[in-house]
Amino acid sequence: MNKYSQLFAACLEEKNLKFDSYETNGGDSIIDVPYDGKISKAIFSGDDGQYFSLYIFYEKVPEEKMTEAVFLCNELNTKYKWVTFFVDTDNDFVFHDDAILSEESAADEAFELLIRMLKIGDDLKPQIMKMIYA
Repeated sequence: MNKYSQLFAACLEEKNLKFDSYETNGGDSIIDVPYDGKISKAIFSGDDGQYFSLYIFYEKVPEEKMTEAVFLCNELNTKYKWVTFFVDTDNDFVFHDDAILSEESAADEAFELLIRMLKIGDDLKPQIMKMIYA
């Protein structure tokens, strides 16, 4: 694992949180953090892992709900400026954020972004579930 992902993993261990970590063939370090039946994927790239991307694969969108999902993504993208929402090619409703981390605050910043996105997911759950299942 690269330096910044190691710092984040140590932060998660310190907080007794479960996670899985691995490296890609391209040298990126990935840390998966489960929460409430969903997977948050933290990707650390760059020489030391300073380029941070966070994805939460929130819910599978049925094919017949794709139009509603895209409209909801557009609406949410206007309300939440630092998180983006989209539906990927697997029909997953995804939350996404990018950051450039500094070594002094990498673990705390990555953890803060994770917690903020999980909180947004909790806040948006009724709206997303209504769009998918109503």
